[in-house]
Amino acid sequence: MRQPTARTEKGAGDKRAGERVFDAAAELFYNESIRSVGVETIVKQAGVSKITLYRNFESKDDLIVAYLEDRNETYWRMLDRLLAKQAGHPRAQLTALIDTIADRTTTPGYRGCPFINYAAEFPDSSHPGHRIAAANKQRMRDRLKDLVAAIGVRDAARLADALFLIVDGAYASSQTLGGRKGPAAAASWAANALIDSQLTGRMDET
Repeated sequence: MRQPTARTEKGAGDKRAGERVFDAAAELFYNESIRSVGVETIVKQAGVSKITLYRNFESKDDLIVAYLEDRNETYWRMLDRLLAKQAGHPRAQLTALIDTIADRTTTPGYRGCPFINYAAEFPDSSHPGHRIAAANKQRMRDRLKDLVAAIGVRDAARLADALFLIVDGAYASSQTLGGRKGPAAAASWAANALIDSQLTGRMDET
């Protein structure tokens, strides 16, 4: 968790209260949506006063940013550990990455990508959370391009973007046609078919 942004000196008790505020907000934001959750709901679930919330987070926007930063850091720690298990084997890393996302997005009760959810709720690009959501997606795009280039594909950027669309399509479809029988279950098959077609020269060059 990102440490609360404080405007005043805080003791250990205030720090723990700030962590309770953050944990409550993160759970509510993800499960119920960000816009629908108000400060009153957050402090009630956290068991603190509204004054305590504002001692730790200057505004709801500051709490939203903390939530997105935490989700981003947690997501990349998980993926970096996953890829490290197949270090030196880029095709195996690609397969592991797509398989993991396919599994996550077809798990019953999965609530979708927090960055896609956020962007749908806050279309104004000037909102402070947009830089985090965009950075998360760009990092995935760059990571896919690096992995694709490492397996010797000629047009790495093009194939990486195609794989990115599979990834984000799996995240998006989880909220409409989710579950183990949903279209996201085909993500690994689609990704491998694309990679194989490029490696064997069957991909349309036009």
